[in-house]
Amino acid sequence: MKKERSVARWRGLGDSLMLAALIVGLSLCGARAVEAATYTFVKDYTSVRFSWSHLGLSRQSARVMDFDGTVEFEPDQPEASRVDVLMKASSLRTGVPAFDDLLKSVEYFDAQRNPTIRFRSTSARRMSDRTGELTGDLTVMGITKPVTLYVVWNFTGEHPLAQVNPNYKDVFVAGFSATGVLRRSDWGLSRAVPLVSDEIELTIETELLRR
Repeated sequence: MKKERSVARWRGLGDSLMLAALIVGLSLCGARAVEAATYTFVKDYTSVRFSWSHLGLSRQSARVMDFDGTVEFEPDQPEASRVDVLMKASSLRTGVPAFDDLLKSVEYFDAQRNPTIRFRSTSARRMSDRTGELTGDLTVMGITKPVTLYVVWNFTGEHPLAQVNPNYKDVFVAGFSATGVLRRSDWGLSRAVPLVSDEIELTIETELLRR
């Protein structure tokens, strides 16, 4: 009889531990769901720019004006971040219309036959509390190569203007800066190398709106 009571107590304790573990597990899942967030680009405050050396005389640059995509980011787990951006090759702008046309021609991006440029992240690595490396696949003209961006996390939270403008209350945003270097010849864009540098510097500044 005493042995049966002992077994019953152990079974009761086991059931209690299993229940406690289940509750903790569900709580952690719920916390992760709350922390996870998907952001979209605020295009008026996002700049995707690339620059190059022109004949060793100066650095020239162009911007991608038409783009869309999402960023998934968790401040407590940046390694789980994901980025997917689709850019239109026809939206390349240098400020010089004739050069814009050249960039979109078959001599460079061949925008008519290859209308989109895509970046999809494959991994993220934390470097410090505010910095990290984002690696992904960049597809240009059907050619996909890996690219690594150095990223600075500037902000996440309720919009800073919420304290002075009620229209921004409960509007949550994020901001990042990113830089990277690539060789355009890896994507077959080798015209005028080395007079015009093969090395291209990317600079991205973005503000994002949480869905």
